[in-house]
Amino acid sequence: MLLPKIVPAGDLLHRAVPHLDQRRGVAAGALRLQPPARVVGSEVPASEAPWVSLGGVPVKLMDADAALREILDRASSMEGPPLGVCSANLDHVRHFGAGSRWMGTLDPPGPVEWLTLIDGAPLATEATRLTSKSWPRLAGSDLIHPLLDGATLRGLRLGFLGGSEETQELISRRFAAERPELKVVGWWAPARSTLGDTAASRKLADEIREAAPDVLVVGLGKPRQELWISEYGHLTGAKVLLAFGAVVDFLAGHVRRAPAWASAHSLEWAWRLMLEPRRLARRYLVEGPEAYVKLRTASSRDAAASSALARAVAIEASSVPEPAPSRAPGSFVALAERADVAVVVVTYNNADDVGPLVDSLREEAEAVSIKVVVADNSPDDSTLLELSLHPDITVVRTGGNLGYAGGINAALSVAGDAGSYLVLNPDLRVQPGAVSAMLKRMNHQGAGMVVPVLLDDDGSVYPSLRREPGVLRALGDAALGSHLQARPGWLSEMDFDPESYLHGHRVDWATGAALLISAEAARAVGAWDEQFFLYSEETDFCHRLRNSGFSIWFEPGARMSHERGGSGTSPQLTALMSVNRVRYAAKYLGRGRALTFRGVVLAAEVARINKPGHREAALAVLSRRRWVTLPHATRSSTVSVP
Repeated sequence: MLLPKIVPAGDLLHRAVPHLDQRRGVAAGALRLQPPARVVGSEVPASEAPWVSLGGVPVKLMDADAALREILDRASSMEGPPLGVCSANLDHVRHFGAGSRWMGTLDPPGPVEWLTLIDGAPLATEATRLTSKSWPRLAGSDLIHPLLDGATLRGLRLGFLGGSEETQELISRRFAAERPELKVVGWWAPARSTLGDTAASRKLADEIREAAPDVLVVGLGKPRQELWISEYGHLTGAKVLLAFGAVVDFLAGHVRRAPAWASAHSLEWAWRLMLEPRRLARRYLVEGPEAYVKLRTASSRDAAASSALARAVAIEASSVPEPAPSRAPGSFVALAERADVAVVVVTYNNADDVGPLVDSLREEAEAVSIKVVVADNSPDDSTLLELSLHPDITVVRTGGNLGYAGGINAALSVAGDAGSYLVLNPDLRVQPGAVSAMLKRMNHQGAGMVVPVLLDDDGSVYPSLRREPGVLRALGDAALGSHLQARPGWLSEMDFDPESYLHGHRVDWATGAALLISAEAARAVGAWDEQFFLYSEETDFCHRLRNSGFSIWFEPGARMSHERGGSGTSPQLTALMSVNRVRYAAKYLGRGRALTFRGVVLAAEVARINKPGHREAALAVLSRRRWVTLPHATRSSTVSVP
């Protein structure tokens, strides 16, 4: 059998997609990759910097030759982290751009280094506006054939993840006829349930590692493919992972490429919409305009500087702490010593809860140095007696009921030196490895706070992630509650989307049952606001933390069981919850919006007035004079009990 003739990668590209440069108005080989722009004192003009931020997405500006060369060189190299490659269009900006749910999840540092290329006319136009140079659009469907040619010439091993088994069989037969020299070592068509399960995804990654592909083509659809690569790609052993979405369908012949005239006039979206109207109508006609506005308002030339800064912050944050003094397995660090984590717990009649919580923390103390401080608000000594069984725990007896915020402040005032502070409800059970996973996320992202997965008693995931309160979100929650959970995020404060609980990402805030706060963030934000007593105190703290320049991240690998309702229920507590939402709005929304917010909260309580506690809540929201009758701090001297 004759071997294919060896030709330059650029020639391969032009033969595979001869209309690429003509339809995009870029002469073949006219662009050359510029050296990286320096962050400080750069001699390279800013207009020639190879990185830009398009709608908040860091994009590397390259021509086709340079992109092919970098991808194939990385696939042939034994050095460096795996390279994830994706093409950014408006849909990518919607998922990963400024203000999006997955913003920052692909940013450095991380186990996978990302190369994001331009795809889509709006992004190419914006890049030209920022740099005064024309840049080609490099979609995965354009690059795949020359990449396959290059992989054949270099003897690289390929694997394909995604698509149905029937589609993969079609591609396999076409490769056997058209690309007999191409080395494909594996085909994987996982179910969605597999991709949404941590253990199953790790097993899948192990199977791929055994097949040893150099390049893994991942066609799971956006954003699932990028998120899966980001979390599990480094476990597959592949040197390059191509997040090329619809490429599998293109290779199988299921989807026809847009004709040259449509591409030349930036009408590929209209072509695809015509072919798949039911699947793509929402993306192009509803979500597309919003993403376009984001592209025009959140693009800049400082992506290189931002990436360098993020990397420097994360490296500093991930410095290895000094080894802790040797101690008995499962024991806690003394109060005077520095610990990786100082656990802060506030109790109120939790004698039955603290024992199991402490036991679960002792398992975590095998891998991480932990000290534990408990602030007890209880009216009797039952919780203190239970805690006395653990002499390596520090107890702060408040002598009254300072509330949750006041109790946290009391505990933090004596907690001493620690790398971070973990605020926990007493009715939690920490699952093995949760604290280590949260610390790892904090170090990798340089986060100010990390929150875990909370599980209900039946093992189901509790929707603990929240969005910043606002009038429209309050209105959506008042009208719909937990119904119509798929409604837009601007109509719900709660994040009900199951996919949000599968992947790490930034959040506005989360319920205060479990919050890991970096020492730097704790110092910057200061004391918890005790006017909230119970409810909304974590909303306020997270707001101030974000305003101080810190990010809050969700870590799906950290799981804790939570017995909700541990604070008890009563009409007064129901009223306090609504009143504290009004207090929060008054603090941050401004007079006009705060009044509107209060009206929405009142309407929600009136609509539920026949349910227990909501009559009292409606009256309290209506009349501020009733606020003094609601639960509030009862103070006395604070005494530390060893």
